[in-house]
Amino acid sequence: MNKAVSKEEVVSAIKTCAENLGRAPSLTELRLATKVHERDVRKHFLTYKLALAECGMSKEGPGYKVPVENLFQDWAELARKLKKVPNITEYDMYSKYSHRPLVSRFGNWRQAQIGLLTMAEENGWDVQWKEQVDVLREHIGNHIAPTWTSKRKYASLSELGIFTDRPIYGPPVVQLPLAHGPVNEMGVVFLFGALAEKLGFIVTRIQPEFPDGEAMWEIQPGIWQRVRIEFEYESKNFVKHMHKAENCDVLVCWVHNWPECPLRVVELNKELSLKAAAMRPKVFGA
Repeated sequence: MNKAVSKEEVVSAIKTCAENLGRAPSLTELRLATKVHERDVRKHFLTYKLALAECGMSKEGPGYKVPVENLFQDWAELARKLKKVPNITEYDMYSKYSHRPLVSRFGNWRQAQIGLLTMAEENGWDVQWKEQVDVLREHIGNHIAPTWTSKRKYASLSELGIFTDRPIYGPPVVQLPLAHGPVNEMGVVFLFGALAEKLGFIVTRIQPEFPDGEAMWEIQPGIWQRVRIEFEYESKNFVKHMHKAENCDVLVCWVHNWPECPLRVVELNKELSLKAAAMRPKVFGA
């Protein structure tokens, strides 16, 4: 039976292992190099992260997200040592991190430099690291294609509103409010809102209870009336939901499959089909 390992022995083992590796060890590295097992860590600290915190260190590397403040401080220390903005090769060679944590956050190495500057300005790190931040600011202005703003020569990612964890697309080549047809009632509500003006409606109210909303509807040119609207994906859902027809005037749906419907029906599927047909170029001589 293995001898119980005390809390102090776990801490001592982690620190000794860190000194030998020159960095915080992984749990696997700790287990292979010492007599400490995962059960000992759980017993005294619950998690390995808390055990590292007790030792005054944090684990960096695959599976561990490095705080951006740590990344900036490490970058600033390297910039001070090199007396310039490090390039990606220099960063990988001399930093205690690889370039991957920065690139995964900001998209690429150029954007990472803009991101570091933005973080420094937003968190006040540019006070302590003024010289390095000034060098970075000048580097960005001279080497990275600027985006014009009224306040400065460049725009940071946060100012541009760009999400760095997903692809970008060019402008749409067709003017459609919804890329695909609705598959539920919420899609019908959205699509109607986008098309309402073209269909002769001005929405005045949307509400959670029945009926879903009300609008002014141009019944005839220059003649408007207030109408109560219910939205359904299929018109027959009106019956399934046990709504009372006398409390509603217009049923807006994507598919009209309730022939006996006593209400005025706006079938968006049909409206878009008519619109598409009107926009389709005419072929002569066919």
